Amino acid sequence: MRRTATAVTAALFTVLLVGGCSSGDGGGDGKADASPAPATSTPSAAESETAAAAPKLSEEWGPKLDAATDSSKPNVCKEVGSKTCVDHVTELTELVYDVRDAIDTAGATAAYPKTVEAIGNVEDASASYAEGGCAGSSEETLADGSVCGGYVATLLLGPATLSMTMTTDELTAQ
Repeated sequence: MRRTATAVTAALFTVLLVGGCSSGDGGGDGKADASPAPATSTPSAAESETAAAAPKLSEEWGPKLDAATDSSKPNVCKEVGSKTCVDHVTELTELVYDVRDAIDTAGATAAYPKTVEAIGNVEDASASYAEGGCAGSSEETLADGSVCGGYVATLLLGPATLSMTMTTDELTAQ
């Protein structure tokens, strides 16, 4: 589990770093870039309209995702197949699906590419957890580095990941 959490944390920092580096602020010194951008880097009118029309979903969903992340109880998923763990990861996964539905309803899939990818990771982990017989298993724990433990780690971190990637996607679109 520690390796999985470390890998996920490293991936999240990479996403944040890449998002921060691509903000287009002219080097971070507060000055605009003196050289004009090549014509090929100018977004098309359709892309500009999509970015401008995309809602800032993080304003509504960020606090909900953060609250869900903060609601994790210590050792709730110590045994990855326990009823309390299944109930908890189900609740977190349903919230992730609600975010997916909000993005779809807003027609903002193109504005949230990293968020949609993170949602896909949660969907994959959820399906694998169910198909792998992890629910009800009493032999595997979150700390033993099992496959089921990896799925649970992804599900536990899903809301925090989405909160960060939504913000990154919005900053990148600006």
